[in-house]
Amino acid sequence: MRRITVKRKASLNVLHLFFLLILLFVTACSNSGAGNTANPEETQLSDSEETPTEKQAEPPTVTILMKKATDFPEDNLVIQEIRKRTGVNVQVQSVAEADYGNRLNTSIVSGNAPDIFEISKASLKEMAENGVIMPLNDVLKSNGSNMLANKGEYMKGPVTIDGQIYGIPYGWSSGNALAIRKDWLDNLGLKVPTTLEEYEQVLRAFVNDDPDGNKLNDTIGLGLTFGANQTWTHLFTAFGIPMTRQVLVDDKVVPWMLAPGYLDAIKYMNKLYKEGLIDPEFATVPATQSYEKLWNGKVGAYSFNPDGITQNWLSRYVEDPSPEFVYTVIKGPNGQGGYLNPVLEDSAPYTVISSKAKNPEAAMKVLDFLVSEEDYTLTWAGLEGVHYKKNDKGEFEWIPPYDDAEKLRNEGGYVYSRIMYRIGGLRDQLFNEATREGRKIAMENTIEDVYIYELPEIQKEVGTILDDMEIEFRMVAITSKGDLDAMYKEFKAKYLAEGGDKWIEQATEIYQAQEKAASQ
Repeated sequence: MRRITVKRKASLNVLHLFFLLILLFVTACSNSGAGNTANPEETQLSDSEETPTEKQAEPPTVTILMKKATDFPEDNLVIQEIRKRTGVNVQVQSVAEADYGNRLNTSIVSGNAPDIFEISKASLKEMAENGVIMPLNDVLKSNGSNMLANKGEYMKGPVTIDGQIYGIPYGWSSGNALAIRKDWLDNLGLKVPTTLEEYEQVLRAFVNDDPDGNKLNDTIGLGLTFGANQTWTHLFTAFGIPMTRQVLVDDKVVPWMLAPGYLDAIKYMNKLYKEGLIDPEFATVPATQSYEKLWNGKVGAYSFNPDGITQNWLSRYVEDPSPEFVYTVIKGPNGQGGYLNPVLEDSAPYTVISSKAKNPEAAMKVLDFLVSEEDYTLTWAGLEGVHYKKNDKGEFEWIPPYDDAEKLRNEGGYVYSRIMYRIGGLRDQLFNEATREGRKIAMENTIEDVYIYELPEIQKEVGTILDDMEIEFRMVAITSKGDLDAMYKEFKAKYLAEGGDKWIEQATEIYQAQEKAASQ
């Protein structure tokens, strides 16, 4: 019995080993064919496992054509972070502003348009009608929650064609305002002017009473240049003229240079020029050289964007200590004065998505990312803890050496914020007190005008000629000793004959259609 028992146990062990070997062989064969013969319905994957298809999937690629002011490394920390956060392979092609139009046109004609690019108002309607750009209603609804929250109320006017949104307005308003040297006012015991009479008195003192105390007769009252419309705006608004805009006269839309009050403004400037209270080189000085006169401490009053005068230009002033400025509104004979009403829905450039974009949802996802609060901060200031930090009071601080703009740009800071501006974002939040005050004054003191979104057809044909006619008249009239009434009468007749009459007719039709659509 004992032998028999032992033999049976040995036989069972051999059989057990045999079946174990078969099982191992079958399992090995099954594993070697995994993914080829297995029934997917019977295959169980854990949450951490991925199919081979998922492992090989690549992020969608979105291409963007962007203008650049200065060169910067194409591969940098900010663009890497944008790709990481969006899950999109964002490829930005940056070109100098002067070359942007040619590059864009060439890419469109060749069929290789970037997915995202920016265009002017003049190009928007044409590209929409020719199918170059796509309507954005659907992708905004599915992938544009941040965009709609920040700019939704401005997606009307030029960007809406037949009920479809084709572009996203930039939404930036420079807030042009008149800045006056406060330290010069204090030196001369003068108050901040608010009327034309007070303004004239201040300019006269700035020119004649040595406001900088250097014992030299080398100061200029008001800086002006034909290279920047902003420098002129406050002079015209004091007479009720919205420079570069239109007014309604006898139910007709009339351009600003033909509006009542224009000649009165010219006569006032003529008076200032004769007394030497404005830059004697105003007619020929380029914009940059006009700015330099302010930076070099020679100009007492200058109308421009507050974020230029008291923010971006701070390092350019040569005086030590730096000059102090105060912003004001100059009221004219009828109590009018102020600045142009910002029309954010008509603020170029307009960001669009190509109709050839392979993944428009991903393109809108990238734009929506760039306009969000947190991620606009990334494109403007870089990475928190690397380029900037919040101090104990929660205030923003640059981390050296990135308080140097050039070094920050080399890391990708600033540059990508040009693709998409966030209204009220970090750029606005970092304005200093003087700049905030200037922008506030500009926004709260606007004058009435008539605004039309669409350009009259005649504007496309002879608009430049008509604009140049006004500039030429203004230049000659301000310096003239002749009969300004007769000169203006001749100018108006020539302006109307050269296309101005047709402009008024077409602009009035556009305005009436615009008002009718708004009332429906």
